[in-house]
Amino acid sequence: MSLLRRDPTTGRWVVFSDNASPVPVEPGPCAFCEGNEKLTPPEIVAWGRGGRKPNGPGWWVRVVPNARPLFTIEGRLERRADGMYDATSGTGAHEIVVESPEHEHSLSELSPEQVARVLRAYAQRIEDLKRDGRVRSIFIFKNQGVLAGAGRPGHAHSQVIGLPVTPKALKELLEGARTHYQLKERCVFCDILREELAIESRLIQVTDRFVSLSPYASRHPFESWILPREHAMNFESLGGADIDDLAAVLISLLRRLERVLPEPSYNLFLYSGPNHAVHPKRWPTLANDFHWHIQILPRLVHVAGFEVGSGFYANPVTPEQAAAVLRDVL
Repeated sequence: MSLLRRDPTTGRWVVFSDNASPVPVEPGPCAFCEGNEKLTPPEIVAWGRGGRKPNGPGWWVRVVPNARPLFTIEGRLERRADGMYDATSGTGAHEIVVESPEHEHSLSELSPEQVARVLRAYAQRIEDLKRDGRVRSIFIFKNQGVLAGAGRPGHAHSQVIGLPVTPKALKELLEGARTHYQLKERCVFCDILREELAIESRLIQVTDRFVSLSPYASRHPFESWILPREHAMNFESLGGADIDDLAAVLISLLRRLERVLPEPSYNLFLYSGPNHAVHPKRWPTLANDFHWHIQILPRLVHVAGFEVGSGFYANPVTPEQAAAVLRDVL
């Protein structure tokens, strides 16, 4: 089992695990393709044609345990002091969402109906993992391309991790949202939406339900966000029409990025509310101050000493420039 250690100077958790080491991809059949189900661990859940047998063909979207997990569902959660330090067992979940039975390279190559199925799989996994009291937060991400850390290029997939702690990046978002709400009694993300819809220069696409935009303080060139126009803390609360619209907006944004940046590497992050039932008193205004959203960070520039040491980001492309290019490309 892996082990988490907390850095007391920053509050950052670090996971120590043999599975964190990169493993060369061996030549051979793709384990994620339909017909090769026996090459993955037994599936957790799958959606497909009626009469399909578990761990067999006929699926549309399939969720399986990661063969090299950073966190494992088995075992008791153990938190302990290690002298002045804090450590936690790597109890949680680490799952793979196989986004298509076909050997497609990118999520953008899938149909809107198929992307909607992927998004529904995300919502189901968040909802299911939140029933586990050991899980503090659920983090969904996608690595596209080698520069973004994709361990197995070639078949569209994403990852779901159930964490026994709140990761620093999410905690910073939660604390920023809470501080804004304490000062103004308004959701900071709702305020961002109002500002961007009024100014328009950083907008990429607007629908009745969603907005895609280049954020005001973009960290990377062509960084893009998708936010729901209606306030919602949890991604899993989305209804069917919302899912369908989000699928279309997500495909459009990815295709815009791929048109401007041929075969780009990027990371996609879904930030949804933490498992509030575990510690409801820790985030008392969470339902009012946090707003789930998707962030996409193209990996065009390497993070170097200045960025790592200072926490600053140096971006050669303003969000206004990026949004103008992405608006016009389709």
